[in-house]
Amino acid sequence: MKIMHSKLLRLDLNLLKLFCALYLHRNVSLAAESMNLSQSAFSHALARLRMQLDDELFIRSRTQMVPTRYADSIYEPISEVLSTLNCCFAPQTHFIPCESRHEFNFAVTDFTALLMMSRLMPHLEVHAPGIRINLTSRSEKLPLAAFESGELDFALGYSHFDEVKTPLINRWTWWEDRYCTIAGNKLESMDLQTFLSHRHILVSPWGEKTGVVDEQLSKLGLERDIALQLPNVINAPFVVAGSRLLLTLPKFAAQTLQGQLPVKLFEVPFEMPAYRLELFTYKPTENTPENLWMREQLQSLFKFSWHGGDT
Repeated sequence: MKIMHSKLLRLDLNLLKLFCALYLHRNVSLAAESMNLSQSAFSHALARLRMQLDDELFIRSRTQMVPTRYADSIYEPISEVLSTLNCCFAPQTHFIPCESRHEFNFAVTDFTALLMMSRLMPHLEVHAPGIRINLTSRSEKLPLAAFESGELDFALGYSHFDEVKTPLINRWTWWEDRYCTIAGNKLESMDLQTFLSHRHILVSPWGEKTGVVDEQLSKLGLERDIALQLPNVINAPFVVAGSRLLLTLPKFAAQTLQGQLPVKLFEVPFEMPAYRLELFTYKPTENTPENLWMREQLQSLFKFSWHGGDT
């Protein structure tokens, strides 16, 4: 199958702009000036076009450059093609948030949705009241196929997604928090021995049998006893409130639910890394006017020093 007509393969398409300029001005000096070329450079380019099209194109008279019959026949279609290309490469339209009815699609977990929506929705009600936010949960940590199909604009995930790498995705840290451990009100204090003597809840949105807590304990040669694995954070504190189980989770989530439940917050009794949430963006669409605007809103709302880079 031929990708391009044989004549186009040997034609310098840049010369078509020169052809249209001379057709309109009928004067080499004026046409050269309109294209920011010297008269000499314009004349050399015209000579190349004449050779490539195998036609004189313009004949010099006493007062102007007169187009040949062939030049007359090709001017209109060439002019239309150039006009179409000009529209194709025009600057992207501006995104006007206060007038937009655009829909943004996010892949989230229950916790990332709680954290983001608590700040984003009040902001949108004031600055972009017509915008719609669609949140979905996905079976994959990083749903590349959904990005590629246009189903997703963003995915909210965690800094420990390091095993998920693709040149098509950028990651941006947008939230940082500390871990804490919550227990029922009967527990008075928390040390390492107490932590290990109790059974635990593991929150695992994608079904992993261990988490970051287990990784840190493993470095100390220790292991906790997991009694229950749940796919989301929000339900877990309700289980803690009615049992002797412990739950280690981001402090924001614990504090958000603490007023509703009979639970206590404790510092984790061993070294834990910071809890970081990351925004994943799809490179081919991350800088469209609307997606760039949304990223800027999240950056300003959470006021974290974002660090963009390839996954």
